[in-house]
Amino acid sequence: MATNGSRLQPTIVLVHGAMSTSVMWDGVIEHLEHDALAVDLPGRRYRPADLGTVAVADWVQSVCDDIEAAGLDDLVLVGHSLAGFVIPGVAARLGGSLRGLVFVTANVPAEGRAPVEFMRPDLRTRTIEHRDLLVDRASGRTIRGLRPGEPAIVTDLELVDNGPRLGLEAPGPLFEPFTWDGFPTHVPRTYIRCLRDTVIGPELVETMVANMGGAKVIDIDAGHDVATRSPAELSALLDTCAVT
Repeated sequence: MATNGSRLQPTIVLVHGAMSTSVMWDGVIEHLEHDALAVDLPGRRYRPADLGTVAVADWVQSVCDDIEAAGLDDLVLVGHSLAGFVIPGVAARLGGSLRGLVFVTANVPAEGRAPVEFMRPDLRTRTIEHRDLLVDRASGRTIRGLRPGEPAIVTDLELVDNGPRLGLEAPGPLFEPFTWDGFPTHVPRTYIRCLRDTVIGPELVETMVANMGGAKVIDIDAGHDVATRSPAELSALLDTCAVT
């Protein structure tokens, strides 16, 4: 869990995407004018968890716990990629604490359907065909991603250090039926569309926005890795979302 110094309110809570950790937001936080809290979902860094069994509910609970521990009651919730099917559950739990939600080139499923159904067609096919292999590969594993100089930790799963773990993520949540039950529909929603994204292409955004019941769409000339490749530009958009 990472924060910046004392800046503007509300606090922007940043939830990373697949195969990532809170470290992906470091450059964005550096440029933000607002306070920020970047969280790690279970299954990485100092939140080790078995990626073969972790579920969306575990991720939602963890984000809520971090927000409660930070004492936040005025916030904007931001989710990148995979976090598109995490932050709605967090929003359902938080209710009146939210100023808005921002989906950054995110996978946003429809009611009762699984996130895998809204992946790019070739990725969807490969994911479905190799589901058992993905579960087997993830079983008993956790994602590393510590910053250089951060002390390694020994877990019941494996040593967590700053080495890479490319391509590893929890496959289970991709196949879980999604629900919008309890989602506060009055809270403003924004979708940041990355025009050069090849993972969640611009052509999929209309579907994602329809799934969430509508949203303001903002374009940025960036790819899927917008947070690390265009942090200043993304932070400016997030600051704008926090005051509108």
